[in-house]
Amino acid sequence: MTPEEAYAFIVFALAIYREAGGELMTTKIAMAWSVRNRVQNPGWWGHDWLGCLLLPWQYSCFNHNDPNATKLPMSKDPSWQDSLNVARNVMHEPPLVSDPTDGATSYYDTSLDSDPPKWATDGSNVHTITLGGLNFYKLAA
Repeated sequence: MTPEEAYAFIVFALAIYREAGGELMTTKIAMAWSVRNRVQNPGWWGHDWLGCLLLPWQYSCFNHNDPNATKLPMSKDPSWQDSLNVARNVMHEPPLVSDPTDGATSYYDTSLDSDPPKWATDGSNVHTITLGGLNFYKLAA
């Protein structure tokens, strides 16, 4: 693994930890797949792992004003260990876990958003599944 690949892996695991750390494993996997689906379908949201994860206003845990932006895991935290395993399994070629989202590239957290974001209701995206507190969407055909 190159240093850039290792950095992308850690950033990916950190995103899973921050965005879905309190969720069940299936939801963590789904969140991770939303990133992979973006990487596999480059567009305005980025063209690689780091580009998709770190583009401003895409994964809120990397926005400077987000309370999770400074949250760092402890090495023995079970949620961090889960996040590392999910990142490894989803980044693997071929992936070692299947996509439970049917190609979702976006999600929103119902515990944070009382109303769905505009992109979830304007017809540009189609709801694919709800897992835990996350509602997943893919681009409309």
